[in-house]
Amino acid sequence: METWYDKEEDVLSIQIKEEGYWKSVELPNGVVIDISKDGTITAIEILRASKIFSGDVKRVIEAAKAASS
Repeated sequence: METWYDKEEDVLSIQIKEEGYWKSVELPNGVVIDISKDGTITAIEILRASKIFSGDVKRVIEAAKAASS
């Protein structure tokens, strides 16, 4: 599993599997789920992440930034 944060786009990505995705499903709350052909979740993207992860939970973004460096 790998996480990274794109500051310019304000997107937090969580790669669960290296498997290619078949389709993406965007939920109304700004979460995008990538799904493989066999139905497993391969990645999750959280749009507007800095608005969702604020306060103490902001550490999630800080950890992803550190991992990306």
